[in-house]
Amino acid sequence: MKQSRDQYYFDTMNSTANFGKKAALYLQDTLASFNVATFEQKVEEMHAIEHEADTLKHNMTERLSKEFMTPIELEDLVALSHELDNVVDCIDDVMQRIYIYNITAMREDVAPLCALLVHCTDSLCKAVKELANFRKSATIRKEIVEVNNLESDGDALYMKAIRSLYTTEKDPIAVLAWTNLYEGLENCFDACEHASDVIESVIMKNS
Repeated sequence: MKQSRDQYYFDTMNSTANFGKKAALYLQDTLASFNVATFEQKVEEMHAIEHEADTLKHNMTERLSKEFMTPIELEDLVALSHELDNVVDCIDDVMQRIYIYNITAMREDVAPLCALLVHCTDSLCKAVKELANFRKSATIRKEIVEVNNLESDGDALYMKAIRSLYTTEKDPIAVLAWTNLYEGLENCFDACEHASDVIESVIMKNS
């Protein structure tokens, strides 16, 4: 019974991490074939993904409130659940920023950022998947490092994109809109890193 109960939490975190990857892939596909005419519907579909992830988190939090024993410290489960959900929230926020600022075409540096984000969420998924057996895992630390490295790569692409924006774009409204969009994308990488930091903290506490 205890093993089944513990597995629920690991399975839920795996599912939440996978929603992050699903959202990143959806963002990448949507912006690769960006169409203003259908974008509002795409925003709604992304928000549906975010809502599913939220539901998972809320259900797990409610169950945690009634638990006496948890597979890892309660505060770590809550923190990791929050950070994994925040990855989905941040990606959803990028879609909303595009809609709010009425962006009508993608700049060429968006595609590399989206591709990197997909890679980052994939590594995060792999790290979360290994959490249940982290003491025996041969890959969990590698995936944590990979998330951190990809976050750094994301920072570099972000700075390059902002530099390009401010040296080529003359319309101040466009500069404002794209600055906010790039910041939203950077937040996605930060969210992935924060989740991986919680996983690393769990490993340190239990090693």
